Amino acid sequence: MTLQQELCTAKKLLEGRLSDVDSLPLLIEQYTTFMRKDMPGRSYCVFSEAMQRWLANLSDKFSTSTVNKIHQLELVTLMQGSLAEIEKADQETKLPSRIITSVHAWFEYLTKEILSETYVADIANDLFKKDLSISALNLWPSSSICHYERMTLPRRFIVADGMKQLLAGTRMLLWTLKNNRCLYETHNEDRRTNPHFLEQGWRELYQEMAERLEGEPHIAGVFAASWFWDPRIAEISPKFAYLRALPESGGASFYFLREDNTSNHVALQNKKRKRLYDEGKYIPSSYVMIWPRSALLQWANSTQG
Repeated sequence: MTLQQELCTAKKLLEGRLSDVDSLPLLIEQYTTFMRKDMPGRSYCVFSEAMQRWLANLSDKFSTSTVNKIHQLELVTLMQGSLAEIEKADQETKLPSRIITSVHAWFEYLTKEILSETYVADIANDLFKKDLSISALNLWPSSSICHYERMTLPRRFIVADGMKQLLAGTRMLLWTLKNNRCLYETHNEDRRTNPHFLEQGWRELYQEMAERLEGEPHIAGVFAASWFWDPRIAEISPKFAYLRALPESGGASFYFLREDNTSNHVALQNKKRKRLYDEGKYIPSSYVMIWPRSALLQWANSTQG
């Protein structure tokens, strides 16, 4: 079956199991409106107040099993609409084929999960929130370790670490980005680990991002925040040095954001880092990476072939 046929099958299956839900088409229409009109420009995990109230009412009104199926039906509905958009873009050659292939691959994965009846749609789960936004193409899947969404670069990093960073950050915003704060923000996908998290996986991600940016001059670059861009990571965990060294070698800049002094931080899952934390010799710290489009495109061109 084609992807469209699989989606139609999944939709019929879910609608059949939700046949006793009054006004189901209206519920899905309302849900879709939130995803198509409220969520663009928001982070995938930050719902509007109106959407939060609507989702809470949904959970109060129906059983967990029914709500789970409504969420899945919404995924299918969004994917059907997004596929139509992608096919139109493909015909107009506005999106690189690699980008379209990545979308199809993620939609196929989600559809198979739904049809196998193993998918759990929990609105409190970060993975489901990602899938919801991906289905609406507010968050775009890559073929590698991260998804990405169009966001406004926050300014708070400028004042996070003294005068030197204030000057460097201001220069980045005003001169390099030319005050264009519309960038793609990347988010790690926890369901993709090795080999995607290895250096080659990150190379593939950045090459794919560059291919996307090539036809989008209005996007100023790529940014994200993470603990593994802390320069101390290369010292403590040398095998992770490539995580910062790779984009840095291509012209990305890094800025301290904040310390994350919590005992359950993901960085402390490593025994050495946990021991150093317990000894007061290491505190997980988040850094913002900004890779301007011109530098990213130059890096991608120089590494092709």
